[in-house]
Amino acid sequence: MVLNLSKTHKNGSEAANRAASMPAGPIIYREDGAIDWGNMWDSFCVLALDGGPPHRGDFLRAPQNPDVNSEAYQFAVSEIARGIWEVAAMTAVPAEPGWLQIDCASAGQARWLAEAIVEENVQARHEGSLLYVPVGDAFRLKKEIKNVITAVAKTTHYWQEHLAIEVKQALAFQDKLGSIWRTIQRWHK
Repeated sequence: MVLNLSKTHKNGSEAANRAASMPAGPIIYREDGAIDWGNMWDSFCVLALDGGPPHRGDFLRAPQNPDVNSEAYQFAVSEIARGIWEVAAMTAVPAEPGWLQIDCASAGQARWLAEAIVEENVQARHEGSLLYVPVGDAFRLKKEIKNVITAVAKTTHYWQEHLAIEVKQALAFQDKLGSIWRTIQRWHK
């Protein structure tokens, strides 16, 4: 998507570069000291629709060889999984090293979310109805962990509340056609 950066505000100043990453929002804590992921933003609509450009400036990738037995990795896994549950009511579980797996309602949803999360500069992929997001032993709470949770929050909210039903139906239709095509290919082998 090409953005027109020449628009000016009413005061005459040049519009902010919408390709830049969003500034970090404040972190809200619970009484027990844990981050309150479900109440971090005034509104998920504000986060999803007005969030504009990608949340991160640099592309966040899954690490190649994370130390899955380290305390830091286990913390990142549990915090990202907890955050995803709080912002999207979806369960994230460890997959292969460097990835968390999220079971989506359909392959179309997983594909759409993966593509939308990548647009947020966070690596994501899908296999069937499974969505994968990165996790690593070097992930920091206020940086990479927050970035993954925020990207999931924005995209799942948009999927649930703002994506046209026709788009979801088209994705489901594509999934059915793909399934039929794979069946035909198996018959002809």
